[in-house]
This record gives sequence, C-alpha cells and structure tokens, in this order.
Amino acid sequence: MCLMTNWISKMQNIKFLEEKKRFLLFVFVLLFILFLAFYLLRVAYARYEVRAKINANIDKALYIFEDDKLDFNLEPEGIIPSDEPYVYRFSVSNYNTSKHSDVDISYQVKVRTTTNLPITVSMYRNELPDAAGAANIFQSSVLEQDEDDAWYRLYSPSSEFEMNYEDDVTDIYTMVISFPSSYASDITYANYLESIEVILESKQII
Repeated sequence: MCLMTNWISKMQNIKFLEEKKRFLLFVFVLLFILFLAFYLLRVAYARYEVRAKINANIDKALYIFEDDKLDFNLEPEGIIPSDEPYVYRFSVSNYNTSKHSDVDISYQVKVRTTTNLPITVSMYRNELPDAAGAANIFQSSVLEQDEDDAWYRLYSPSSEFEMNYEDDVTDIYTMVISFPSSYASDITYANYLESIEVILESKQII
C-alpha cells in the first residue's frame, strides 16, 4: 500500500513539473515576443522620425523620367562668413502626380561653383548631415575652365545612383555649404558673389 502511494505521489509530481516547465516556456516566449515587438516599434519610429526630418524644408523638387540633364542655381542672399553652415535640401524622384518613369534610370548629382569665395560643399543622400556615420558623397572636387577662361570648381560623387521603374523612388539630398567665420575680417572677399549650380545628369539603364 505504501509503495502504491509513493508511486502515485511521484506521478503527480512529474505532471506538476511538466506543467510548470510548459508555463515557464510560455512566459519566456511571451516576454520575448513583447520585447521584439517593442524593439521593432522603436526602430520603425526612429526611421520615420529621421525620414520626416530629412523630408522637411525641401527647397526644390526634381523629376527624371529618362535620359536628361537638369540644373538649377541657388540664389543665396549674400553668403557671409559664419560658424553656422548654409543648408539646402532638394529631392530627386522618378515620378510625380501625373507621370512615372517607365525605364530604369541611373543618375548623378553634381555641383559647380565659381571660385570667388573659399567655400566648401558637401552633399548627403537620404540622411542627415549630423547623423552618426553620415557620408559626404562628394569626396573631392576639381578645377575646370570654360570657353570664356572662367574658373569653376566641380563637385561630383564617386558613383551613380539607380531608380527602378517599378518603384516610386524619391531621394532626398542635403547640401551643406561652409564659409568659416575666420574669413570675416578678410576684406579680400568683400562684395564677392558666388554662383552655385546644381546639375543632375541621368541616363537609361540598358
């Protein structure tokens, strides 16, 4: 009788342990799912917040649908030496409200400036300039001379960017122009003006 009682007690303990293990496993899985959902929500919100900041204050929108060359000039009202950089933002899209590119496109954005002022230009694509790891797509610049013997500085990216015709693509560019305040006391540049031209060259991907 005693043996039978011990056997029944052991069986009950085994059942209890199994149920406890299943319960603990359920709690662990539930906590993991909640943690993962919270993490993904934070990541999604952070990306949305960054995208919203990037999209803010667009100065100009450009649209490319095939082989094309577009350009526009910034009209800064008197760039003066400053510790705060000048920031301009524009977008490049392969669609608008009435038209969509029906070919794959590759393109480059370049900037051409005169050499009147000792400014530097940097360009950021789909990211904020002050973001961690933000990459300036203009690694260097070259001096060029036109047919009128005027000198220009040309900034170009090291690679082209692509837009698939099957997708609605919009790239946001942030251009940062620096003219350090250390030049404020230098009368050499008094009353000088700087031409800043943004050039977009696109071509169809064959």
